[in-house]
Amino acid sequence: MHLDLTLLRALNGLAGRWAALDMTGRLLATAGPEIFALLFLALWFALPRQAARVRRAEVYAVAAGVLALSINAVISHFYYRPRPFVADPTLVHLLVRHPADSSFPSDHAAGGFAFWSGMSYAGQRYAWPFLVLAVLIAVARVFVGLHWPSDVLAGAAIGWLAGQLVLRYLQPALRPLADWGMHLLRVAPPEEPGAPRRLGQR
Repeated sequence: MHLDLTLLRALNGLAGRWAALDMTGRLLATAGPEIFALLFLALWFALPRQAARVRRAEVYAVAAGVLALSINAVISHFYYRPRPFVADPTLVHLLVRHPADSSFPSDHAAGGFAFWSGMSYAGQRYAWPFLVLAVLIAVARVFVGLHWPSDVLAGAAIGWLAGQLVLRYLQPALRPLADWGMHLLRVAPPEEPGAPRRLGQR
């Protein structure tokens, strides 16, 4: 608890000093899901058609995010931890408004690290931007006063675990969905010569 408090004060203690830093912190802390969505869309539509593995990784990453948030929902249902601004209103410089729901574990950290963990299927060349963004968002959630550092660390661990579970156990079930999405949006790689035609093709 002492280390948690020390790290919270160190990060949140920077809030309110520089307008540009506060604005960046607010953006990352509140618009993380939207930033991830733009990154997913950019990869899906900007990469060449041959990049099927990356697009499959995106589907696995989204599934990992859903799984991580589901795990978080179960934990927060049985365990309530007050957010720093609820535990002691004088403790933090609060930069954004937020309901006084459970602080543990962090949904934003869990989702971000789940995306990174799932994207590792495509290789670190494509996964590292998700890791950088996940770390920045996790730090921002503490910076703006919404989470204890241990909240985001727990969320990060849950997110990583969710991604590994998806890649290990759910990948075979999700791959047809990913391939269907590629064909539906016309970004599937060209058929290999001699490959069997899919149902409905002429």
